Amino acid sequence: MLLTIATTLIFVELKEKVFKDMFKELAKRYWGEWELRLMIVVSSILQLFLLISGSIRRKYLGKKLPYVAISVWLVYLSADWMATLVLTTLLRGDARLKNELIVLWTSFLLWHLGSPHTITAYSLEDNELWLRHFFGLVFQVGEAIYIYARFRSKSNTALNAVAAPILLAGVIKYGERVWALRCASDKQLLNSFFSISDNKIIKGGKKIIRTGLSKTKINKLFESEGIVPEVEFLRQAYISYIVFKPLFIDLPFRLSREFHDNMVFMKSKSAEDAFKFVDVELSFVYDMFFTKNPIQYRHLKVSVCLRGFCFLSAICSLIAFTAVLDKNKHSPIDIAITYLLLVGAISLDFYSFLMHALSTWAMIKLPLPRTKVHKTYSRVVASRLQSIKVRSGIKSMAQHDLIKYCVKAKTSWFTGAIKLFDTGNLLQKYGHTKWKPVDPDLKNFIYTHLIKKREKFERNGFKLDELEKLLNEKGDRVFKGKYREMVGTDADLEEYKEEFSSIFPRMDSVYFIRSIFLWHIATELAYYDDHDNHRVDTAHSLSNISKSISDYMIYLTLVRPSMLCKGFSDVINGKIYKEAQIFLTEKMKTRFIGARKQFTKDLLHFVAFQQQSFYQPPHNRVGALLEGASFAVKLQRFPRELRWDHDEKWEMISEVWMEMMTHAASYCSWREHAQQLRHGGELLTHVALVMAHLGLSTKVGRDEEDDDPHAFPPFDA
Repeated sequence: MLLTIATTLIFVELKEKVFKDMFKELAKRYWGEWELRLMIVVSSILQLFLLISGSIRRKYLGKKLPYVAISVWLVYLSADWMATLVLTTLLRGDARLKNELIVLWTSFLLWHLGSPHTITAYSLEDNELWLRHFFGLVFQVGEAIYIYARFRSKSNTALNAVAAPILLAGVIKYGERVWALRCASDKQLLNSFFSISDNKIIKGGKKIIRTGLSKTKINKLFESEGIVPEVEFLRQAYISYIVFKPLFIDLPFRLSREFHDNMVFMKSKSAEDAFKFVDVELSFVYDMFFTKNPIQYRHLKVSVCLRGFCFLSAICSLIAFTAVLDKNKHSPIDIAITYLLLVGAISLDFYSFLMHALSTWAMIKLPLPRTKVHKTYSRVVASRLQSIKVRSGIKSMAQHDLIKYCVKAKTSWFTGAIKLFDTGNLLQKYGHTKWKPVDPDLKNFIYTHLIKKREKFERNGFKLDELEKLLNEKGDRVFKGKYREMVGTDADLEEYKEEFSSIFPRMDSVYFIRSIFLWHIATELAYYDDHDNHRVDTAHSLSNISKSISDYMIYLTLVRPSMLCKGFSDVINGKIYKEAQIFLTEKMKTRFIGARKQFTKDLLHFVAFQQQSFYQPPHNRVGALLEGASFAVKLQRFPRELRWDHDEKWEMISEVWMEMMTHAASYCSWREHAQQLRHGGELLTHVALVMAHLGLSTKVGRDEEDDDPHAFPPFDA
């Protein structure tokens, strides 16, 4: 905010110099008269865009995601900058700005700086800068008061009285935004978990601090009669949000045995309902970091009073302005702008009120249908909740196919030409990323895999070291399990080490990012080879699930590398592209499908017949493309050498990808999970939260001694 103020001051100075020197006559006749009016209109329009974009970015996932993200970023920055620019222009204004209506315009600029309730922060870093916004608030309010005193009407004191409540309402809205930023900062969130000083227990030499939502309050939420199932679903999601809120500042905690065994309301849910449940839960998390909704819900009575005051101030000011306006004294343009500000403020505030009344936060406290008003509201809310439940759940997932991109760069002159100048691989990362629906089969597959992990964890007594082993598995466990089925369940694998290595790819000595690239190439080549030779129905099989997860994981590696462990993803990607160009000969500059088929065939044939002399895993100079292709050759030999059918092969590949996905989900920082919610949320985040519900997180422990049944969760201090 202070940077915004500084840049606007510099801009105003440069503007004065440049316009007066270059366009002296034009500036004198038109710009001085229209500059302020245009900026105020633009500031009002930006507020509308900001209100809409704040709602869109939480839900949008698709091909236009980069454009949506850039648009929201530009609108967010421009809205603050434009309002600050107008205030600075007024502060340094000359005699041409002697307009009594400026006192009203100034008051509305503070409203604009307060931002709509749908977006207070663009990213998590904005929350940590709340103190700068506070100083900006002090400075901007000081500016507004000075401008109010300077331009107030000496002849029409009623106009000054009209502007006063609007000015106060602007201060309230701006202050509300700063408070929301402060409450969403890491330090304040951490303090909120340890705010109950009298609820401490000494256990085994450790001080245990129990805080959060009391079980008494939880019981009250579900004991009320007449609760519709949709409200119960919503309240369960809200309680889960309260329980798992510590995760998003990477704070480890323990659940009571009751909640841990119940998987925090997820025990009896299907895969579809589980993903819908965590999606609603994540909507609360998004609001906590990026909107005003949590503070308005937490201080509901105060919030209602303040919002009522702001709304009534705008309505009363509109009525009073119409009554005291001297149309002969002001230009029609200035009057129209004032009405635009008044009507715009009322409309946006009313729209915000409706959005909040029908938001998940308001619907948590749905009143019992005793009166006609309550009954009407209950029906509207029930319909809205049913719609939310139907529409919730992760809908889309990104897909990136390295093989297709490499072939496209050879067969398309446009892609090849852009590649020469695109040093940051932006075209590859964003232009060649596709989106596909997250179908029920994939959700069922993921959820079933996680349930099996939970059952294994439970059989091992919920031991932390066993959980760490489960989460560290990246594919080798799958191979070992398959090999044990071949040689006998009691066999010592050390005795068969050489035979095992000759049959299955080794993953334990390959770091995680590289293993994603290797398995992506192997999966793509095996998928296309089976597809081209009509071996499996790739539209409805485990091969399709494997390819979907493979393409998604490589997308994360290239576009969202901060969600995975550190690695040289861009370096590996560049080497794969260069290797691919060796095999993509000039004769392949034909149709894309033909080139892709020929490339797959040539690469697999080359590796299959030269593997013994060319490939020496795992520490060799062979690039990731050929190493991944050697994996594919081994996979394609399984049906013949191990007497498997192709479905068994794809079952193994899909299990390997699930191991890698759960590993990535568990070791991604929860702060990074929260950060991605501003871009619609990632499938990996939904998987990670489902895992947390199932206890498959090293940050979620099980409290073995429920000696304090009235409060949870506990934290070690």
